Amino acid sequence: FRGVQFGNYVEGDRRQQDLNQAYDALMDLAGILDVPPKALSLNGELGLAFGARGKGGKGAGSAHYEPKEVVINLTKGSGAGAMAHEWFHAVDNYFSRRDGKKLDFLTITKRAQEGVRPEVVEAFKNLMSAIASTDVVKRSAIIDRTRSSAYWSTPHELAARSFEANIIAKLQDQ
Repeated sequence: FRGVQFGNYVEGDRRQQDLNQAYDALMDLAGILDVPPKALSLNGELGLAFGARGKGGKGAGSAHYEPKEVVINLTKGSGAGAMAHEWFHAVDNYFSRRDGKKLDFLTITKRAQEGVRPEVVEAFKNLMSAIASTDVVKRSAIIDRTRSSAYWSTPHELAARSFEANIIAKLQDQ
């Protein structure tokens, strides 16, 4: 990984605990995906942050991925369980960045990308097609009615949640 950042309110002892939980989550993810753990760093481009980059408070997310900075931030209180979800956002953005689209996601562009193997682009298209045939799209659109703009029903969010659910199911099978 490119680096690790801790927020000012993540105490010394807590920092090691957060690192240990992230390590365990990444090792589980590598095992499920059957890839070398080192591959999860996306060629060393991905950074991790713990309670360092969010805006806490009521309704704050458990974690988020920042495409501009290429970093996953896991919140101090409840970020540990969000690694698979945020890592998928990072991978989705990683392939978009191969084509010079630094702030975009392959799940959104849905087009051939320079610098991305055609089978990868095809796999993302197939993923989005499979998601489109499920009830999750309809349920997400219903939830989004309570918001001022779409979030739950956006393609990259649907894909990350589906990936996360798949990883959880595979871990439970083990």
